[in-house]
Amino acid sequence: MNILITAGGTMERIDSVRSITNHATGRLGSLMARCFDEAPETERIFYICGKNAPQPESPKAEITVIEDTAGLERVVRDILQSRRVDAIIHSMAVSDYRVRAVTTPALIASAAGPGSDQSALTNSLENASSIEQGALINALENAPSLEQGAKISSDEKRLVIILEPTVKIISLFQELAPHSLIVGFKLLDSVPHETLIDTAYRLLEKNHCAYVLANDAADIHGDAHIGYLVDAERRVQRFEDKSGIARGITENVIKKFNEKNQMPRRDP
Repeated sequence: MNILITAGGTMERIDSVRSITNHATGRLGSLMARCFDEAPETERIFYICGKNAPQPESPKAEITVIEDTAGLERVVRDILQSRRVDAIIHSMAVSDYRVRAVTTPALIASAAGPGSDQSALTNSLENASSIEQGALINALENAPSLEQGAKISSDEKRLVIILEPTVKIISLFQELAPHSLIVGFKLLDSVPHETLIDTAYRLLEKNHCAYVLANDAADIHGDAHIGYLVDAERRVQRFEDKSGIARGITENVIKKFNEKNQMPRRDP
């Protein structure tokens, strides 16, 4: 079987030296790559990771390092449209937003138009007080952006970063690889257990996953990492650390793959 694993985190550039990122290390993804590497069923591992994620040392691994969500999407599309992939393990922490523009209160106010009270709008933005919603949305949508290709001067007293949603990478898998087993991941923070499992199951149903690994940030401390593997029958398996999660996902995926591809028995 051929496996695609995403690991680590993405980063979205603010300018040439600054970026927005997350705390994902990629360690769990690397442990899963190791487990799949040791499985005799595995032929090839397509490993897509962030810049700082650990990389597997395996002749089975084809490694691609990406920076942002757009780069991840390009690589995912390229692999899934050109190669056979039997299972997708999407453990990467993908940015939900990217930077659309970096601007200033004065530039936003200038975009509100000549008939607007630009000084009042600037003052409201700088003091984080509420202003008329329609005028603010219009100003934000039309505000000129500072040059993002170069380092933004630290002399700027106030910066406004305007974000826009990124594509949901997990939503692409069913379209691009309809026969692949998909393992999604859902991370919440300090929620009731029932909420965590319910949310993971909704992600599973929405994206046609075989499994979703549900975890709560409050239960992750180094290698101590409680995770709950939810399947399509809403059965839940609990694991206590990253190594256990990696082994559990590997074993479940290989078992599901073998069941899916088992030839029917013929009577003698």
